[in-house]
Amino acid sequence: MNALTHNVFGYGSLLWNPGFVYTQVRKVWLPDWSRRLWQGSTDHRGTPEFPGLVCTLVPDPGQGCWGLAYEVSDQSWPAIRAELDYREKDGYGLHGVRARHLESWLDCWTYVADASNPSYIGQRPLAELAWRIRHAVGPSGHSA
Repeated sequence: MNALTHNVFGYGSLLWNPGFVYTQVRKVWLPDWSRRLWQGSTDHRGTPEFPGLVCTLVPDPGQGCWGLAYEVSDQSWPAIRAELDYREKDGYGLHGVRARHLESWLDCWTYVADASNPSYIGQRPLAELAWRIRHAVGPSGHSA
């Protein structure tokens, strides 16, 4: 990454639907984080009455998560960030992370929902998470 670009690390729906124009995409490894279906979704995969589940990242030393780093121009970044801030509004905050691509490191922005937000579901028994994925439905369908 150079001073004229930004990278957005995608690990959930951004993998198949980034929703913005990017100049380059790279497969990257994010060390010390794991992807989990621990975030409730009241506006995308569920409702306020029955939240669905969507991915978030959780700190996990010694583990890691594959994802995509989308490079966007410095000029495009403010508008893309505004779109992503709206899209990831239900409990997510913007975080800076360092991801590995081949033999180099990329500074990336990503959205993380942690336990401090009211939509956080957190670690639950697998059967409970699977049941919620199967039954919760929102404007974008169910989490499956």
